[in-house]
Amino acid sequence: MEKKFTCNCKSGCINSRCSCYKNQEPCDDKCGCVECKNPLNGIDLEKYSICALQNINSVKNLSQEELDEEHELPCGCESVKLKDLLKKHECKGCSTEYWFSFCLNDVAQDDCTWHCEICKECRDWREWHCERCNKCTYGVTLPCQHCGKKGPYRDFV
Repeated sequence: MEKKFTCNCKSGCINSRCSCYKNQEPCDDKCGCVECKNPLNGIDLEKYSICALQNINSVKNLSQEELDEEHELPCGCESVKLKDLLKKHECKGCSTEYWFSFCLNDVAQDDCTWHCEICKECRDWREWHCERCNKCTYGVTLPCQHCGKKGPYRDFV
């Protein structure tokens, strides 16, 4: 993954004021940050879902026992260790993809749930993020319930 952002933080890179952290990137030697504590430093970003990256402190606080804990997939085909659900996992029985949602504290089915990077919350597949009012709203064919902007799939009804 090619790095797109750099920062010059003086406050440790521990919140979304840091452009690297805000954009789910670790800091590197091109950054001019001071006393960097970006929690994404030193991890392989490819091994994590967006939900896990946006909840990286919770991920890092998991014990080995918690990482090894088995979670039954909603399809019922198999049980999978939490560490294998930090990124998408394809069920061997039905080929459905699942991942662990830290927002919902449960296994999420990829084609039914998504993680809004802007709102930093897991959402139902029927919701969408409105760029006009910067909020998630229900009904992909319906107008935004906050500002009235037309939904992204309004022409499919």
